[in-house]
Amino acid sequence: MTKSQLIHKQNRLVEKTVTELDSAYRQHHKKVKSFLLKALFPNGTLAPQYSQDYVLSTLQEAARILEARVAGITDRQLKEALLLGLLMYFEDIGSPISVAEAREILSLSASGTQLVSEVTRMLNHTTANTSARLERMVVQAYNQELLLQIADQRDNDRLLELYMMTETEEEFAAALEAEGFVGIVDSAGRRWKPDVYAMMVLRTMLREANVAMQKEQARNDGFDLAWISDHNVANPCNLWENTIISLNGVDSRFPTYEQAKATLEVFHPNCQHYLNVIRDLADVPAYVLSTTESKYGIKLQP
Repeated sequence: MTKSQLIHKQNRLVEKTVTELDSAYRQHHKKVKSFLLKALFPNGTLAPQYSQDYVLSTLQEAARILEARVAGITDRQLKEALLLGLLMYFEDIGSPISVAEAREILSLSASGTQLVSEVTRMLNHTTANTSARLERMVVQAYNQELLLQIADQRDNDRLLELYMMTETEEEFAAALEAEGFVGIVDSAGRRWKPDVYAMMVLRTMLREANVAMQKEQARNDGFDLAWISDHNVANPCNLWENTIISLNGVDSRFPTYEQAKATLEVFHPNCQHYLNVIRDLADVPAYVLSTTESKYGIKLQP
């Protein structure tokens, strides 16, 4: 396969993985929502029909099932995506290898295992966050139901006013969507739904793993340079498209991947730019050489 075919196949694989994860999260949310409404609002108003311990244990079991499903999806498909990334490297340097050879190299590298483990950990962290949010809502609902009973028994209008916030099924269902099914709240206060967060994690971590693999292979093969792909996107990445960087810092004329990333202008979360490893500058397209010369103020062409 050509480099473009491999990239297309890898992108399709990431999309397929995201779709499967999205389906897993949606099914989990639908099942949990249905259970909670039945458990807490059997008649449309807050009047739990099961014990709090039973409801919480049911939520915990649902979370364990989701975590196992997420782990299965990431393990199976991210290893295949890494394999495609390795095939891309050998296409770049003009020495294509077979899938069997790529699997052999990958089996000897820790990159694949580390990527799958880290992505699984990050996605399971969102499941744990969501579960903790749901459990807090359940505890609050039971506390609220008790206080409502006390307020009603004492005919205390003030207590009733304070604890009527999610008395109805509709209010609780809306709170589940807005507050319960949130995987991550980042430092900027943005709320990430698990499926959206999964897409960002997959793209970001797969790129990082591919770059780590490229750096390792390039170091072993005696290469150091790569150029950043062109996607014609209207964002700061334009400042780096079609420019050469150093993979391992051997050629000091060019910034490293880490230095380029540190500018926050390229290789941001969800960034879809990739690297083309360079075997010889003579093989690099003229437009990449000229763009690089202009950016760094150096001379590469005769």
